[in-house]
Amino acid sequence: PHRELPQLERRQRQLGIRDLYITSTYDYPLLFQNGFTAEDVEKSASFYLSVYHAPLSVKVLIHSVFAIGMIGIVAKIIRWGEEDKYFGSISLLLYFSSLLMYVSIEIPNMRVLARPTERNIVNRAVYDADDKRKLENYEFYPLTSRERVSVVQVIGATNVIITALLAGVLLMQVGEWYATRLDRISENKHRQEMIACRLYTTPRPRAR
Repeated sequence: PHRELPQLERRQRQLGIRDLYITSTYDYPLLFQNGFTAEDVEKSASFYLSVYHAPLSVKVLIHSVFAIGMIGIVAKIIRWGEEDKYFGSISLLLYFSSLLMYVSIEIPNMRVLARPTERNIVNRAVYDADDKRKLENYEFYPLTSRERVSVVQVIGATNVIITALLAGVLLMQVGEWYATRLDRISENKHRQEMIACRLYTTPRPRAR
């Protein structure tokens, strides 16, 4: 069971990276092309709105990626080994960073795309707000078109960062597996040398 769980955890992380790679087709024009059009913005916004308004089964699938990761982390804490002090600690840091960015940036920004006229939701989102919104007691107004572009760009940039963080987690897992494999090879070699040494030094019985 301990071996099956990390494998399932890695498959779920690969699924998460693949889903984020799909979003890059919508994020790339807004992040890395200077001449993006209003159509590019609408395509990206429509995609994230479809994710936000997706059926419950789709949302469960998306969030199961993080849930399986959490289960894998708990399993690592229970069976904390020598390799986990290095590879595991970095993996935990990268994973929780991606989870924090998803909860604190992705969800509020998708919510403001769906409900741009609600004050609390607009104020909680992360984007390049107009100067008027930075005043303490400003007169509320719905999300502007420029701010809407900023919201979508922030979602795209967050996806890029989360992809890099999850790729780092996978890299740490591969590094941990490789280090464990080298340790086992070294232990087996040392064990064989000890057995060979004992057989060589054991005195043979004299023939009568």
